[in-house]
Amino acid sequence: MTRLYTLIAYICINIPFVISQQPVGCNQSCPGGKFNQVPYPFGFSSGCEIQLNCTSSGVVLINEFPVEQINSDDLIVTLPTMCGRPVNTLRNLYSKNYALTSASAILMENCTTETSNCYLPVQLPQFRSAIVNCSSVGYGNMSCYVGDVRSNMFLDYGNVTSLGCKFLLTGFVSERIGGVGPPPSMTRAVKLGWWVKGTCDDSCSDDANCTRIVSPVDGSDGYRCKCRNGFNGDGYKSSSGCLPLKGTVYHYLA
Repeated sequence: MTRLYTLIAYICINIPFVISQQPVGCNQSCPGGKFNQVPYPFGFSSGCEIQLNCTSSGVVLINEFPVEQINSDDLIVTLPTMCGRPVNTLRNLYSKNYALTSASAILMENCTTETSNCYLPVQLPQFRSAIVNCSSVGYGNMSCYVGDVRSNMFLDYGNVTSLGCKFLLTGFVSERIGGVGPPPSMTRAVKLGWWVKGTCDDSCSDDANCTRIVSPVDGSDGYRCKCRNGFNGDGYKSSSGCLPLKGTVYHYLA
């Protein structure tokens, strides 16, 4: 009898997990690249909560920018070095579901005000030369901008563009702001925080924590789910939810 209850419990827990791996109406497959299938809430069709693009060669994109990592609370997106790229291209990294975080440092050129509040391993001109020298084709007056991760989760688009810069050179992930610290942890890339639109109410699995997000784009409500310690899954009721990790023992009455 005990074995029967154990089998029933296993089926009840795992069948919903199998069924919900691919949400109805959402294509999460991008074959041929580093992501064969992206996790919920991401996907490549109109039925997905957060829609990405998939090229014929299997590259996952946010607009024209390749996605390198998809994490439980952020994305790492490649921002290739380019001379003469309009600064308003940054707008493509802001949407109703994601935005640049304050850990993203943005390097721009032809600015009306030259500033640098980013931590760099060397002086700004040397850092620029190490990446690419756009001065040879008529660019200069470089600025580096990063937010304050201690007070704001996201990088304010208005503050970035208020420097009056014309061109977006590149970016890097900077976990330190000023003072003494390690060099930037990742160059030619930026970090995007993401969220699902809505509220925490009944959205996450019973075994998940819900983080409330206020969209920096339009001020609307958003949230993210994450399974608690001892559980595995994406944390969302509409997807895989949370399952006990292997080795976790549950007792059932016979």
